Amino acid sequence: MLENIRTVNDLRVILAEEITKIRAGTTTAANVNAITNATGKILSTVKMELEYNKLLGKTPFIPFIEGGKGKLKKIKE
Repeated sequence: MLENIRTVNDLRVILAEEITKIRAGTTTAANVNAITNATGKILSTVKMELEYNKLLGKTPFIPFIEGGKGKLKKIKE
């Protein structure tokens, strides 16, 4: 499992893993639903940031989209 979610590509990997797990029967629909719900909220904040910068006439640098930097602590399962 991916330890850090630093970019949108990391998020895609996690979503693909969850699809694999639900097909294999190793996770619950509730778990997948929670992950997809959180994903939607994360992407909504990115969209909001993009729209805000558009209104200001700026081009934002969003590490989540651009590749991310640094490391988060390991996620415990």
